[in-house]
Amino acid sequence: MSAMSVVNVTEQVTRQILYEAYVQPGRLACACLLCQEDILAIALNHLPPRYVSRHTGELYAKAEYFNLQLESDVLQQLARAAQAVAAHPRHEKPS
Repeated sequence: MSAMSVVNVTEQVTRQILYEAYVQPGRLACACLLCQEDILAIALNHLPPRYVSRHTGELYAKAEYFNLQLESDVLQQLARAAQAVAAHPRHEKPS
């Protein structure tokens, strides 16, 4: 059995939701990697981490995000973070 490093499942799920709900449909003011990472960092600072060290723990923790309230919390934090980054990007605003 191969060793698995410790991962924050909240980060994985939030990154996936950011892509599916904002990046892919083109809903961000700027979708550059810098802005995406800033949005992710801001959102994650307001969400509880869920660290796991085994594959089965990762699957269990990801399954928790099928709970509508948890998914709603992630979407809410991503929306707030996207607004903050759009208002104050760390680079020149696109024309």
